[in-house]
Amino acid sequence: MNLLPDLNQIKPPTDKSRLWKDECCYCFDTPESKNGLYIDLVSLLSFCKDHLQLNYSKTKHHIYLNYKKVVVPNSSASPTSKGKNKDETSEQPPKKLAIGIEGGFDPYQEEVKYEDHYSLFIFPDGKEMELDNPEVPSIVKQTCDKIKTMNSQSRKEEIVSWNAESVFPSAFAESIIQIDNPKRINPKGPWKCDVEDCDKKENLWLNLTDGFIACGRKYADGSGGNGHAQKHFEETQYPISVKLGSITKDHADVYSYPEDEMVGDPLLFQHLAHFGLNPNIMEKTEKSMAELELDQNLNFEFGKIQEKGKILENVFGPGLTGIENLGNSCYMSSVLQMLFSLDGFQNRYQSNTEQSFKEITQDPTQSFEIQMNKLADGLLSGKYSVPIETNQPKNPNEESEKATQIGIAPKMFKSLVGSNHPAFSTMQQQDALEFFQYLVEFIDRAEFSRPSWIDSANPTKNFQFHMEERIQCGSTNKVKYNRRLENVLSVPVSLDDATNKPQVAEYEEKLKANNGVRPKDEEEIRPTIPLLSCIKNSFEPYKVDDFLSPATNSKTFSLNSSKMATFPGVLVIHLKKYTYNADYTPLKLNVFMDVPDIIDINNLRGLGLKNNEELLPESSPPAAAKPKYSQEMLDQMLSMDIPLAIAKKALTATGGKDVELAMNWVFEHSGDPGINDEPLPEPISANLPNQQLVFNPIDIDNLVSMGFDSDQAKLGLKKTDGNVERAADWLFSHIDNLNDLVQKDKSSDSSAPKPSTSSSLQPVSDGEGKYQLLGFISHLGNNVQHGHYVCHILKDGRWIKFNDRHVQLSEQPPKELGYIYFYRRLYN
Repeated sequence: MNLLPDLNQIKPPTDKSRLWKDECCYCFDTPESKNGLYIDLVSLLSFCKDHLQLNYSKTKHHIYLNYKKVVVPNSSASPTSKGKNKDETSEQPPKKLAIGIEGGFDPYQEEVKYEDHYSLFIFPDGKEMELDNPEVPSIVKQTCDKIKTMNSQSRKEEIVSWNAESVFPSAFAESIIQIDNPKRINPKGPWKCDVEDCDKKENLWLNLTDGFIACGRKYADGSGGNGHAQKHFEETQYPISVKLGSITKDHADVYSYPEDEMVGDPLLFQHLAHFGLNPNIMEKTEKSMAELELDQNLNFEFGKIQEKGKILENVFGPGLTGIENLGNSCYMSSVLQMLFSLDGFQNRYQSNTEQSFKEITQDPTQSFEIQMNKLADGLLSGKYSVPIETNQPKNPNEESEKATQIGIAPKMFKSLVGSNHPAFSTMQQQDALEFFQYLVEFIDRAEFSRPSWIDSANPTKNFQFHMEERIQCGSTNKVKYNRRLENVLSVPVSLDDATNKPQVAEYEEKLKANNGVRPKDEEEIRPTIPLLSCIKNSFEPYKVDDFLSPATNSKTFSLNSSKMATFPGVLVIHLKKYTYNADYTPLKLNVFMDVPDIIDINNLRGLGLKNNEELLPESSPPAAAKPKYSQEMLDQMLSMDIPLAIAKKALTATGGKDVELAMNWVFEHSGDPGINDEPLPEPISANLPNQQLVFNPIDIDNLVSMGFDSDQAKLGLKKTDGNVERAADWLFSHIDNLNDLVQKDKSSDSSAPKPSTSSSLQPVSDGEGKYQLLGFISHLGNNVQHGHYVCHILKDGRWIKFNDRHVQLSEQPPKELGYIYFYRRLYN
């Protein structure tokens, strides 16, 4: 076989290369799978043995690095676990490792250890060669050696996320006094702990005050060090050390003992030069703390939703595949499990898998179609729903933190979908609802370029429905109907609707009498809120002040209400369980929901204009705004050398009553973006369709004075029909993700304007408003940016709990704890 074409294309990867070596591009086989992965030395993409032919048919590449991770037998428990009480550690959340914490991350989480095995593989000959074989060309060996030490693309993205979240400049860095006549340290090593009788040569930390080299603290598996760096600080109080082996020109691990955190050192190059160390010539020889922390965090699975007193049965097979937690990615896993339990997603992506793999020539890691096909096959085929053996005893009061099955790890999918999103590209917890809506929009965009051979429908259309909005003029009682397209029904949760108020009051009195501590053996009592009450409340009419009536061309009020003009195939109900205290600190409503299996909402259907109603006239284009200030006032400001546009804007913003007020406004807003632009016209009601929304500058200023920027203020007014009080409430209730919402709004305005009239809305499916509960996503924690997500899905008459890679039969599904509910329409 002539390998010259391959050799001409092969070159060692650099740190900027996109190397994928942790999952097959077309399935979820990994290096731990039986045959490992085969890394294409030209494209740097990985394939399982079954998909080598597929890659070869597209690329004609022959040379691959076979990468296997082989289990190392280890039957002994970690020495650090002996003599410890599990209750002391099992409930601890993940924390920063710093220089290694005594007892480690979880001394009871028995780690499986692997050895990396590599060999060269020639396809389709099937010839295998060891890398040290003299017949292996030097360029091939160099490339393989680089691949062996490089992090994969997903790994690089994860490490960047962890680093970005963990390091702040130390308060001690700039005040370090370094000793005179320091020892010189070889930047290339080797290094050893300076403590006599300590033989540690790894996990070494250089104290930046005196140059003392000492080992870090012991890790959970017994490695890491003897804690001499910590002891040196306790004896000297020299505050900061840097990890030898992590130092490069771009990064180094720096730890502050007084602050007990990984920190930044703005003078690090200067501090290192004091001991003869030049980061520009040093190489990374050990894992950074971010990598070590990531290793530990990825193995951590909360498993907090439990059914006390029950030993839940683990289940396996098609449609029962768990998803590995990729680091706070349970929000993504829960949404994917729900979506791929739906017929529409199964029909769209599972049936077209083989043809997509063959026909699409795009880089598979960048093809959304291929990655969705891959997800469908991984979740639905049952190939990866294989048990993991565990020695941990079953406890009816505690769900094991170990996964119950191999499951899948969709790293390529997360990288592709989240790479350009400020939230979903991070390793932080995110809101499952936001991810659901983001993914639905992503799918909608992708459908415009889907392959021509696909004849199944866009599965996201099954969520869509038309919401009918009715506006009644307070002066004339004339009405206007608008329709908008939605895919989620968000409903408020009100404690006023609780059906067990006397019991809650009695329980709270007991708590108060017991200093806020729940009495022993006393069951917690929460307000119970009927889901149907929440739905009903979301459709209650409300009054809007400052409504500009097109019938009278004057200000009045309006009575607004909503109905559902159509009923979707799958109704997604989101509970607004997260609110704010009076001081705007986040607050979660700890309630139980009364959730029926069958709901009938036919009474919420909107039927449009009634026989006894008269339509409001169509609004005419806004007339030029008449100034509310005198020409004399304007002349006064112009005589003070105030530009005409700014003078008009200042007088308009202050009501045109006083020149001094207007001048003060100029001084306060002189640096505002667009201050020299022409002033805005009179405000136009956001209720009126087909016109650009313009809001009163005073309203915007009022919101800005509360701490919001102008873009956020405008979005708040846009969302609340220009009502400044409601806008403030809306902004504070979305304070955690305002910037994302602003960007999303700008993007939707510029690329896909949302229609506002029924004639311009795309058609959607419709049917009876009677639904059966299909599944729900629950959230543990007091804020959607923290905690853990789990979903329960009704499959073949059985409730199944999907908790990352735990997949189990649920005997008592906690429907009362849901955050997002998915209902399937019973009749079409």
